[in-house]
This record gives sequence, structure tokens and C-alpha cells, in this order.
Amino acid sequence: MRIGAIFKSIFVVFFFYSLTSYQILEKRGCDHEIAISFDDAPMPGTSIFSGVERTEEIIKKLEEVNAPAVGIFALGIHAQREFGIERLKKYAIAGHILANHSYSHYRLGEVEAETFIEDIKRAHVLLSDLPNFRLFFRFPYLYEGDNTTQRKEVLKALADMGYREGYVTVSNFDFYINYLAVQAVKEGKKINYEKLKEIYIKILWECIDFHAEWAHKILGRAVKHVLLLHENDLAALFIGDLISLIRSKGWKIISIEDAYKDPIATIPLTTIYGYSTRIFAIGKERGLRKQEFSHFPSSCECIKKMLEEENVFF
Repeated sequence: MRIGAIFKSIFVVFFFYSLTSYQILEKRGCDHEIAISFDDAPMPGTSIFSGVERTEEIIKKLEEVNAPAVGIFALGIHAQREFGIERLKKYAIAGHILANHSYSHYRLGEVEAETFIEDIKRAHVLLSDLPNFRLFFRFPYLYEGDNTTQRKEVLKALADMGYREGYVTVSNFDFYINYLAVQAVKEGKKINYEKLKEIYIKILWECIDFHAEWAHKILGRAVKHVLLLHENDLAALFIGDLISLIRSKGWKIISIEDAYKDPIATIPLTTIYGYSTRIFAIGKERGLRKQEFSHFPSSCECIKKMLEEENVFF
């Protein structure tokens, strides 16, 4: 038998072993843990909620389902809007963790590393004295740039400031669903909120399930996951329902700080990755191709089509 054929056989066996092991865990409903995080807080008000109303609603919904501390990744430019700091303090008083998502939401590469670093520091000055602030930094757009030298410069600056990466393991299109809902209200359309909730939760759950399966394929075990959401109107409306659904699947909701104790937080990564989760960054480091990571829903277009077919906005 040729060497290539041997390696191919080994890969097939490993793949199906990993998949079978994941399915066993799925049926048992064990070893699955996930933390919740919200980006871009405190986001401006919309035609659905004012900013203050949204923050209070998210806090209320989290309290109703007894959720542990979530991660609030704050943007300095939003924090300086009216009531911005007060809204962040509300999250902290409710027991949630504040962290740095930059000041201006620059995309590394569109600005030089020096500008990007100064922007992080500008947000740090604004946010670091707030209660429950922790030294986690999440790259805007989950994008670490496409220039190795720039990336190393930024990562060194973050390390010098004491920051750890506020990575995610589950990404999704919650921002786009929210955008369509806000636009519908602006256009004077009505919304079938029950149907919208059903689709929102379905999409998010399938993204969670997909990333959990890939974590097991790549690492051979379940990890402490971090779900990426945004501090938007649909989060305010449906976060309680989403958490209840996740728990009904046998998963445990954990705090953001607990999630970042997983060993994947310290796996060194030398390859550049952009718009990606920690799991897929590790996969890329180990030779997996980006094409293998596409998942349902794979585009904004398919989400829009799904909402149209269900007549969510009318």
C-alpha cells in the first residue's frame, strides 16, 4: 500500500472516530460549556430600543435566567456617547465583566500598527477604571491583519499592557439579522416577532453545534466555548430564550472568565488568521483549509432569503 493511501486511511478513521465521539457527547449532554459575550457595547439606540432601554432589557433577561457573568466588549467611541459610561456601569453592577474592544473599531491593516495600538490605549484609559473591568482585548471584526510584522507588533503591545486575547469560538450572523429587523421597522413594516425569534435561535444554535463539532474534530475534546453576540436589539429581545434553548440541549452556561481558562487560550499561533474563531485559527495552524470551515448559514444572502420565505417582515 502506498504511503499516501495509508495516511488517507488514517485520516478517515480519525475523522469518523472524532465525529462518533462528538455524537456520543451530544447524546449524553455532557462536557458542553459555553460563555456569552457581547461586542460593540454600548451600541446606539435604534427604532426598536433606545440604548438605555436595550441595556436594561439585556440585564433583566440575563437575571431572569440566572446567567453567570457575560463578557461586555466595549467600544470607546460608543462609551463616550450620552449615557454610555452609565450603561457600562449597569452591566458591571449586575456582575458582568467589561473588556476592551478598541476605541474606534479599526481594522488592523487599514491603519498602521502604531495607530491601532494607540487606539487600544485610548479605550484602555476610558474603560480601565470602571468596575469589573478585565484585561481582555478582542480584535474588531476578529481580524488580526494580514501582515505578520504588524500582528506581532500589536500582540507585543497587548502583552506589555497585560492583556489577554478575548477570543471567540462560535461566530454567527446575529448582527445581520438585527440589521434587517431594524431596517424593517424604519421602513414601517410589521414584524412577526415569534417567527423572528424562532429563526434567530435556530441559526445561533446551529452555529454553536457546528463549532462544537469542529472543536472536537480539531482538538479531540470538548472545549469551553465563547459565543459572539452583539449588544443589539435582538439580543435584548431573545437572549433569555437562547440561553434556555442552550441549556435544554444539555449545555452549561459558564462565566466568561471561566471560559478563558480553557487550554486553547494558551496554544501558540504563528499563522495569521482573520475573521475567524479560535478553534478555526488552531485548525489553520494545523493545516486545515478555510473552505472546510463554511457552515450554515454560510452567507447573509441565505439568511435574508430565509426571513423572506417565512414572511417575518411584512
